Amino acid sequence: MRGWVFALLLGVAAAPVAASSPAAQPRTELPIAEVDYGGDRRYVVTIELAGQPVQAGLDTGSTGLRVLPRAMPQGSKKGEHVHYGYSSGIGFDGHVVAVPLALGAVAGEARVMGIEKVACEHPDAQCGNFHLDIATYGVQGDGVAGQGFPAILGVGFKPDTVANPLLELGVQRWIVDLPRPGEARPGRLILNPTDEEIVGYQRLKLSGEGNQIDGCLVGTSAAGKVCAQTIFDSGAPGIRLMGLSGTPWPRGTAVDVRLSDGRRTAEMPLVIGRRDLASAMMMQPGARDRPPMISLGIAPYFHWSVLYDAGAHEIGLRERN
Repeated sequence: MRGWVFALLLGVAAAPVAASSPAAQPRTELPIAEVDYGGDRRYVVTIELAGQPVQAGLDTGSTGLRVLPRAMPQGSKKGEHVHYGYSSGIGFDGHVVAVPLALGAVAGEARVMGIEKVACEHPDAQCGNFHLDIATYGVQGDGVAGQGFPAILGVGFKPDTVANPLLELGVQRWIVDLPRPGEARPGRLILNPTDEEIVGYQRLKLSGEGNQIDGCLVGTSAAGKVCAQTIFDSGAPGIRLMGLSGTPWPRGTAVDVRLSDGRRTAEMPLVIGRRDLASAMMMQPGARDRPPMISLGIAPYFHWSVLYDAGAHEIGLRERN
């Protein structure tokens, strides 16, 4: 989501209870395209809802497939009411709907959120001037009429009434390779990668129910060090320090990103303020009732291929060529 939107759930959510185990699914690969909205990079995959192609913003920082009315299959039967809020101040209201969903060869029925209302719930959080007419509003579209996508594909681990659709369809691990600046070819979302494909990934155990891991930004002696629970987020460009004191470090500050699960560590270099590294640093108020956090945004995906393993509750990191 735009600017501050790194998709931290503001409401209370409960995990759904599956009626039966989903069928085994094949390996499949979806291209990830980059869309540049005036400097904000967005990443999109094409899915199918009831056989119709729909562009969905790929968001590793949120949970659930959430769909605007123009992309919802006609005649969908509504279930319970749900609300989903983002720290940008944007909130969605709608109902749970079970629909046929396909991501390449991975297919089945999944619970999605049919969005019926978009609102700016916290005007001081940057969305006060957004265009919110649901007929022309687009997800991840910077609040500009006619810009953005008709759906958002949240593939985070945090439980929610509208669950991660990959897990609902029986996918237990996936790889995210975002397209990098200057690359002509698209990125890849690989569902059910083979055992051979996941060799060489450095594994780190995630903490809690979501995608968090202990992390630090270690700068030059003048910049110092900041540590907090850390997330990667393909829906939120930039380095965002939420609920942490201080001021953004100067453009050009050399930084080491250090991640640890208490037993294993991983590091990557970064330079603050580089567009090609998606490393602009911003301070952001904390979310209600949540500890301080660091969102690394899309920067880690430019350095690493990232494996998500739901069964092990781990991420895997492998340097990209």
